Formats: sequence, C-alpha cells, structure tokens
Amino acid sequence: MTEPGHYASTAYGRAITALQSGRCLVLVTVLRTQGSAPRDAGTRMWVGAHNQLDTVGGGNLEWQALAHARQMLEASQPRREVRRYPLGPSLGQCCGGVVWLAFEHLDQRDLPWCMAVHDALGKDQAVLRHVPLQEGEPRITPASNSSSGEACQWDEAANAFTETIGMVLADVIVCGAGHIGHALLKVLSDLPLRITWLDPRSDCWPESVPPQVRIVQGDADEVPDLPNDAYWLVLTHSHALDLEIIEAVLKHRSFKFLGLIGSRTKKARFVSRLRGRYPAEQVARIQCPIGLVSTSSKEPAIIAVSVAAQLLALMQA
Repeated sequence: MTEPGHYASTAYGRAITALQSGRCLVLVTVLRTQGSAPRDAGTRMWVGAHNQLDTVGGGNLEWQALAHARQMLEASQPRREVRRYPLGPSLGQCCGGVVWLAFEHLDQRDLPWCMAVHDALGKDQAVLRHVPLQEGEPRITPASNSSSGEACQWDEAANAFTETIGMVLADVIVCGAGHIGHALLKVLSDLPLRITWLDPRSDCWPESVPPQVRIVQGDADEVPDLPNDAYWLVLTHSHALDLEIIEAVLKHRSFKFLGLIGSRTKKARFVSRLRGRYPAEQVARIQCPIGLVSTSSKEPAIIAVSVAAQLLALMQA
C-alpha cells in the first residue's frame, strides 16, 4: 500500500527539519517480503539518534533494524544497503516469512529529493522515487496512471529500487464537534485520511488540529461544496440538523458511506421523512446505528473506535 499524501508529508516535513539542522537520519524501507510478514513492501521507518517515526512491524525485527540504523548513524557508512531478515527463531519471531530492508543514511545531500517529495505531497501528487543502492543520488519523477501499482519494486540486477510515494486520500466528513466528534477525530487523525470537520458552532473546536483535518464552521448549506464520494458521519448536537445534512447529501452529493448516529427508531423516523422525496435505493443506504461492533456503551471513545473500525473495513473491502 502506498503512503498517502498528508500522512506521508508530515514524515518528510520532520525529516527536512532534522536534515536542515545538521542532524542525520536513517530511512528504513521494506523492499520485499516473502511469506508472512508484519508490514508490506513500501513501508517506511525514519530513525534518528534518539527517536523514530513510523514502524516496520515492531517486535525483534524492528529492534534489530533500529540497532543497525543507529550503527549506521554513528559510523556514517555505508550510505545505502539491503539486509535480509528471516522471521524465525534467530529473531525470536514465528511469522515464518522473510523481510528485506533497505537502509539509507540521510544527510544534507538528501534535502533536494526530500523537499521535492514534500512539495508534491502537499499538492496531493504521487511521485516515484528511484534509488540507486550504490553510487548516485535518488531521483524523483511524477507518478502517472500507467505507473505500476506496486508500492516498491526492487531490481536486484540493477542494484536499485523504485518506490511509489503518495496516493489519493479517502475523504471523511465528520458532522458534529461534540464529545463523540472529538473522540472520533482523535482516532481518525492517526489514519491515512483527509478529514473535513463540520459544525455550526464557534466554541466547540480544539486549539489545533492535524494538517489533514479541515475545520468548516457551518451547517447543511455547506454540503454542496464538500467532496463527492466521501464517507459521511452525521452526529451533530441536533436531530433536526442531522436530518438537514442527510437531506443535503442525498440531494447534492454522491457518497460511499452515509452514517447516522442513533438508534433504529431514529433511522425509521428519518426514513419516513425522506421516503418518496429521494430515490429509495439512496435512502436505503443510510446506516444507523453506526459502528462495526454492536455495543450498548455510550462512552465516546468506545463509539469512536467502533465507527473508525467500520470505516476501515469499508475502505479495505
């Protein structure tokens, strides 16, 4: 799976800040897997002298990768190499597969390609990164529709690999900034999504939100200007506003999911109001209650996890 735009952009932004300040990093990339493995090819982990960002799968594999990356930081060599890790008794793991990891020692020479990737991701553009494992510098080229869908291609004969960075983000529109809306944003903000957060009130927002979250202070009138083919979560402080937003979505937007918080009774009342005014197959797509796990809990965090799991299941289907 390729890395999505704003989600990946944060990592490259941090890498640029570190490199500009004179600190070195090691970029660890899963080049290839065979059999059962904790992460797919194309997964990245950024390693500094005292910190890391992202993961190649955890466990002893990751501890070994971190140890080797920090050895590279101390020695400043080799600049790039590939290491093979069997996931068996020698690593204390029982996956049974094999993982090949690429290690790249990054310094200020790597700022141009890091900045090129960061700029492209800021424009929601995917790129290809061509990496020679011996001499030469990585190159960045635009990814096109004809580009391979594989996240990472390793050409052993040429001693180089090409990875795809960036993808089209799924749009999630959270309508409501109450307790459940806030809990949802805490969960969803760590996922590769582009999120619009809608509420008409002016005093319900947190002090700051992650870069992939856009706050829109408004009501159902904003719906025609929001993305098509989005995943909608309608959970405002007002049943009347919920209904207005549902109607606006049915009238103006195509959607992949239209979820409404509440009970089956609430859904029945909404359907009775909407029936005959909108196509029956569209009204039938309203999901209420929402959440992957049936639960009687009213705890916002529990509801948020259940709803996020439902979205991920739909997106992976």
